[in-house]
Amino acid sequence: MVNLATLSLFTYVPLWAQEIGLSDQEIAIMAALFGFVLFTMSIITGRLSDVLANRKFFVVCGSFTGVITIAGYLIPNKAIFIIFRTLSGLGFGMLTPSLIAIVSDKGDKMGNFSSFGSFGWAAGVMISGVIGMFWLPATFIFAALALVGSTIVALSLRDEKSDKQTKLTEDSFITVFWERKSVYISLGVRHSFAMAIWTFWSLFLWELGADTFWIAIIQFTNAFTQFIIMQKYTDKLASERMITLGLFLSAAAFISFTIPTNFWGIIPLQVLLGLSWAFLYVGTLRYTVEKTSFDKSTSSGILTSTMAISGIFGPIIALIIISLGGDYVDIMWIAALATLLTYVGFTFFKKADKPLNASNTKNKGQLT
Repeated sequence: MVNLATLSLFTYVPLWAQEIGLSDQEIAIMAALFGFVLFTMSIITGRLSDVLANRKFFVVCGSFTGVITIAGYLIPNKAIFIIFRTLSGLGFGMLTPSLIAIVSDKGDKMGNFSSFGSFGWAAGVMISGVIGMFWLPATFIFAALALVGSTIVALSLRDEKSDKQTKLTEDSFITVFWERKSVYISLGVRHSFAMAIWTFWSLFLWELGADTFWIAIIQFTNAFTQFIIMQKYTDKLASERMITLGLFLSAAAFISFTIPTNFWGIIPLQVLLGLSWAFLYVGTLRYTVEKTSFDKSTSSGILTSTMAISGIFGPIIALIIISLGGDYVDIMWIAALATLLTYVGFTFFKKADKPLNASNTKNKGQLT
């Protein structure tokens, strides 16, 4: 339900922003502000969620995000829209780390869990696409109701008893990051350039002739492909191999987007994109979370913050390219090249990670 709301907003925010008068540069700046707040809250709440009950965190944050979403997006004012879009990053930055930790504490498979997130993306973008055909702001009401619904469901969950509060102090935030630096950096670079593309993605599709319904079909194809792959394959393959595949296929997907001259050609290419993200995301998630029995929210918080900081760099990259006279296709070419270089770098340097034993670190007794 969280992902149902997330992709609905992400897909149609640029269209609504343009409709109320924001320029491409202002849309990019708004996306960067949202990413900055998301990044900051992902770090803070990922760490605090290891101290407090994850379920309580999720319920509070989901309620807050729902209220912000429905309050801010329905006012057709440029300044208010930017402010509330930025503030919604507070809630979204809190949700994912606590949710991942809940699932991990319960011992569920990360591929299975992630597949339901992709299913939420698929369902959400289809429903909001149909709603948007009649009244675009109604997609924001739909997203807000999904967030509120997720908190109601979360009330039925029970926090697992664990000793994570005592083990929390054994590893610092920096230590957890350093143990898995090649994975976090690779994901960060790839996702930054992907976010440069997604900043104007719906506007790019609009230029190719797609309306809100066909934009929904395109996004659905991507998300539903992720759902199938995550359900059937991502819990079976080695995490490092999936990360490598994800980076390579991402570069191929970004290049392929430059070829079609209408939106029909984009639809089959979304299968390739869905395949690449399914492997990369679940591979990274398993690599960072399943290899530890402690600080799971911190690990997932770093993962979420890595993606969030990409939400800062991506729009800035897009803004620079557009300001220098480039267009949406130029962004895709640069993203493809950067991701391909990241694939090569990860292949050669992934062995540089040297996992540390928490019991041997010097950070005991410090909450950092």
